[in-house]
Amino acid sequence: MRVVVVVAALVAVAVASPRKRRQAPNECQWWEDCASVRDPTDALVGSGPVPSNNEGREEATPPPPGQGQGQDEGPAVRQTLEFQPCNQGRGTCVPYYLCNDGDIVTDGAGLIDIRLGPECPQFLDLCCNNPTTEPPTTPVYQPRCGVRNQNGVNVRITGFQDNQAQFGEFPWMTAVLRKEAIEDKIVNLYVCGGSLIHPSVVLTAAHCVGNWNAHNLRIRLGEWDTQRTYEQYEHQDRDVRNVIIHPNYVAGPLHNDVALLFLDQPAILDRNVDTICLHPNPSPYNCWATGWGTDKFGKEGEFQNVLKKIELNTWNNTDCQKALRTTRLGVHFILDKSFVCAGGLAGQDTCKGDGGSPLVCPLPDGRYSQSGIVAWGIGCGEGGIPGVYASVAHVYQWIINTADQELQNMGRYTPDYWNIN
Repeated sequence: MRVVVVVAALVAVAVASPRKRRQAPNECQWWEDCASVRDPTDALVGSGPVPSNNEGREEATPPPPGQGQGQDEGPAVRQTLEFQPCNQGRGTCVPYYLCNDGDIVTDGAGLIDIRLGPECPQFLDLCCNNPTTEPPTTPVYQPRCGVRNQNGVNVRITGFQDNQAQFGEFPWMTAVLRKEAIEDKIVNLYVCGGSLIHPSVVLTAAHCVGNWNAHNLRIRLGEWDTQRTYEQYEHQDRDVRNVIIHPNYVAGPLHNDVALLFLDQPAILDRNVDTICLHPNPSPYNCWATGWGTDKFGKEGEFQNVLKKIELNTWNNTDCQKALRTTRLGVHFILDKSFVCAGGLAGQDTCKGDGGSPLVCPLPDGRYSQSGIVAWGIGCGEGGIPGVYASVAHVYQWIINTADQELQNMGRYTPDYWNIN
C-alpha cells in the first residue's frame, strides 16, 4: 500500500495550501550544480539520482515480455535524461559529480576507475572479491544523545538562503503524522513536530496530540525534505502505541503543554536518526529551534519542504511576561511557570505548524539538550516579542519517571538511560 505524506496545518480557522517549493524557475535542486555544456552537440547520458518531474521519485519500468529481447534489436541504449536549464539558459542543472569547475563532465573523467595495475589485463576491468570472500565490514554507528551534525551527514550543502538545516543536522527531529484512509491509500497528514528522547519515546506538545487516539498517529524519523526522497539515509516510520499527556495540562492557556508518544517499535539509531539529551538545567544561550512550519504568519505563510532552523536565546520569565503584557494579552497577563521564552528578534521565530518541535541548547561538552517545546506565540517574528515554549526543565522529573514506568511495561527499560555523562 503506497504511503503519501501530506502536510496539514494545525490552525482550526484556516487550512494551509499544499506545500510548494519556493524555488525560482531556473534554480537547481539542492544536490545539483548549474554547469555549462562543453560541447553542445554532446547529449548527456543520465547517471546518478535524478528526480522526475513529479514530487516523488519514479522507478524505471521494465519492458513487457518479448520487447527489447529480439536478436536483431542490438544492444540496449540507456535513455537520455532531460535536465533543467539554468543561468538564463547558459547552463544545465546536473548532479554535482557531473560538474567540474563549472563545465559538464562529458568524457567520464573522474567518474570511472581506470586500473593500470598488472592484476587485470583490460583497463576497465575491476578486481572484485570472490563470492566466498567475506565483504568488508562497515563501522557500526555509535549512538550518542545530543550530537548535532553541523556540516550535515556525508555532504554539506552550500547556498542556502532561508535558514535551511543540513541533512541530518538535527537527528532527533521528528514529524508527528496522522494516518487517514483516502480511497485505497493511507495518507499521512502532518500534525506537528517532536523530538526523539529515547529509541521508543517521542516528546511533543500536548495540544498537538490531545484530540487523537494513539492508533491514528505515526512518527517519521530522519526526515529532511518532505517532498523528495533523494537523501542518502532513508527516513523511518513508526506507529504510536500509547500517548501520555501531562496530568496538569490545561488546554486553554496551554499550561504544562507536554506529551510523550511511545512507539510500536524502537527507532534504529543511525547518523540521521538519534536522540536529544535531557538535562534539568540547560544553557540559556545559542539555542536552536527547528521545524517544517510556516515561514510567515497569516495567509502569506507557506509550509517548508526542507527542515528549517533558527538560532535563539532564552529569556527569564520576568522579562518575558513584561514583553507579553505589551501585546493584546494585556497588562494583567501572568506567564505560567511551566513556560520558557525564546527569540524576540524581528523575523527570527518559530511559527504555525512548528508546535511540538524542540528548542535545544548547548551543553558544556558541545552536545545539546532540549530546553523547550514549541507551544504558542503572538504572531510570528514580532520584534521584542518572544515565542513561548513549554519548559522541559519544569517537567523534567515527570518525563523521566513516566517514560521509565511505561518502558518497563513495554519491556524496554534500561537502568540509568537518562544519565548523559
